Amino acid sequence: MRSSQDYTILDAIGILTATFTAATTDIITSTAHGLKNGDMVVLTTSGTLPAGLSTGTVYFVIDKTTNTFKLSLTANGASIDITGTGTGTHTWTMHDIGRNILIQDFITSVLSLSTAGTANFIIKFQGSIQDVCPDFSASQTVANHWDYIEVVDLQNGSAIDGDTGITFSAADDNRLFELNINGLKWINAIISSYIAGTATLKVKLFDNQ
Repeated sequence: MRSSQDYTILDAIGILTATFTAATTDIITSTAHGLKNGDMVVLTTSGTLPAGLSTGTVYFVIDKTTNTFKLSLTANGASIDITGTGTGTHTWTMHDIGRNILIQDFITSVLSLSTAGTANFIIKFQGSIQDVCPDFSASQTVANHWDYIEVVDLQNGSAIDGDTGITFSAADDNRLFELNINGLKWINAIISSYIAGTATLKVKLFDNQ
């Protein structure tokens, strides 16, 4: 019997950003931050980040409340041990890339893409055959091997170049695409040229039985 598996790559992701403070209780305070548990953020600062936190690292939001949250290196993982408050102004920015999906046991996939909030950005799909999951947010190198993937619009059968991606320009839509993943090991999606709006991307994977 043919089997399938459902995953969420992007979960209402938009490029949110705000300032924050941190306490040695590991609690991040950012008033009305709008983040959800599982969202991914990166951090910057005008001075020195709170001890225990680093720039260039993707953190997962955990234990969120309206005005606070904690950070973890993995979804639903242990909170980062923050041992100092740092100096300067600290800023978090929602990461513009989705969740890595391991797809090596499947042949084909259908992508369901929905946008909201007067979407104005570009979404591109990424794939890799690398054994260890690449860093899709970093540049392509021989040690970080991935490429953009062509998708087929199921509305009209047109192929969309992976390097071009899907452009939303101040309009919201619900779209279905097919992605040929035969031979790939990892997929993901990334938002670029962001102005406004959010995107939710779900994928249904199928084997060939």
